[in-house]
Amino acid sequence: MEVYREILPESYLLILADDVLSPDEQEDDALDRALSRAARSGKSSVWVDCSHLHHLPSDAAELLSYYYHKLSKHGMSLILCHLSDFTRQELQALVPALNVPIVPTLLDAERYCQQPMNLHRAQPDAA
Repeated sequence: MEVYREILPESYLLILADDVLSPDEQEDDALDRALSRAARSGKSSVWVDCSHLHHLPSDAAELLSYYYHKLSKHGMSLILCHLSDFTRQELQALVPALNVPIVPTLLDAERYCQQPMNLHRAQPDAA
């Protein structure tokens, strides 16, 4: 899987595309590195655009689940956009309990992030 990054004013955009890597490269490595950078970016949300993705590898679904929970603990959102029906079904089959917000477009992701209930939805515990 190829991962392209775009840093937006209020969010970090990852665009996933079908694999064009050579067979000896690890598929999940690019996504893991990109999600790790996004988590450290200081942005309040990470948008994952799947419009160029026709198949979701199982390790990608696990990484999305892991980072969704990790980002939520730090008050950040992870939002999936432009999932085809097939990719959405793959994701739900691979990680049935995943509660990642899925929206139709990037504009919907922006609207989702601007809703008052989602601005600071997962605040770290004050100790």
